Amino acid sequence: MSLALDPPPAAIEVLPEKGRWRLRSSDDLFSGIFLDRRTALRHAEAEADSHPGHIVTVLEA
Repeated sequence: MSLALDPPPAAIEVLPEKGRWRLRSSDDLFSGIFLDRRTALRHAEAEADSHPGHIVTVLEA
């Protein structure tokens, strides 16, 4: 008998890039570029809330 393992959670990374903030999910289903950190983080959290198993990570410059 084999055990079914849950896949690891997909991470949504919020990171600075050339004066803007980029979002990128590790499963490549979500990405975007935002002018400020607050807006980027709000969208990342909303995306994670709507997809169980997603987590948000923030990388600072």
